[in-house]
Amino acid sequence: MRESTFSFWEDTEFNALPGKPLAAADNAYQGRAGEEESWFWEASSGDGTYLNVFFAVYGEEGKARLLLAQPGKEVIIREVAAPFTAATDRLNVQMAGNRIYQEGNLFRLEWRSEEPILELEYEPHLPGWQPGHGRINYGEKGDKYLFWSVPVPRARISGKIVLAGQEESFSGQGYIDHRRYNFPLPRTLGGAILGRYYTDAYTLLWADFWGNLLYSGEHVTALYLAREEEILAATGNLEVQVFDRQTKGGLSYPAEVSLQAGTTPLIRLDIKETTALGPRLVTTMGAQGLYCHFNGQLKLATRPEEEVTGQGFMETLMARD
Repeated sequence: MRESTFSFWEDTEFNALPGKPLAAADNAYQGRAGEEESWFWEASSGDGTYLNVFFAVYGEEGKARLLLAQPGKEVIIREVAAPFTAATDRLNVQMAGNRIYQEGNLFRLEWRSEEPILELEYEPHLPGWQPGHGRINYGEKGDKYLFWSVPVPRARISGKIVLAGQEESFSGQGYIDHRRYNFPLPRTLGGAILGRYYTDAYTLLWADFWGNLLYSGEHVTALYLAREEEILAATGNLEVQVFDRQTKGGLSYPAEVSLQAGTTPLIRLDIKETTALGPRLVTTMGAQGLYCHFNGQLKLATRPEEEVTGQGFMETLMARD
């Protein structure tokens, strides 16, 4: 028997769900039994430096991972597993000397367990966003669910990195998302792609989750587009086409992708020149996957048609049990 999937914008009674603004407590640790909860922080700079930090908690244990990729250098990966502490009124998670937290309108990242040492401040350029109520239900009763929200769609970042005893200033842009789910991802998902794309003026986010055979491979998608500080679109009316795939370390990733959203104006993003940066952390209930960099061209069906070139990042989840 085929199981049902309910998207971000509908509930199990088939009611349409409008977008729900995020409060500070929504970004915080929720602490619900049986859930794995994670926060993903990303940063990039004009010189080609890329880094991300991933915190995940399940039960009383936490895992954290740092990935740093710099042009012409080996990718650095650091991982820790340790008990954690967390607040529930606003984001504040700590483990093994590392910390992610919100302070007023600012978000701060501190990685101190070992080099590279990071102290970064994220100043949001856009308010937090989630598609609908941020939840996908799997099954008629929604007893399996996945939440995805974006506390920071785009931020200005400043701070420092200490590596091999040398301190360097860091400035760039970044992104933060928050995820919760109460089932092992490989047992329900076929896979997922989460992406961010930036130009000087535009910010585009998207997600594509698809079920396994039990869920007939059904896709649940979301797209967000902003120009400067104005939100132009937030929709589930999105088609994602993958035209070419490459492989790194036994994991495949989309090398050429086209996104088309049925909005007004029509939105199309063509992605090429994709480079795999490194693997993602496999957590207790998580899935394997890769982080990738890409170049892309955004087309808006305005009058006259608008075309802009930018770059971005993708995260793939390959949900194999």
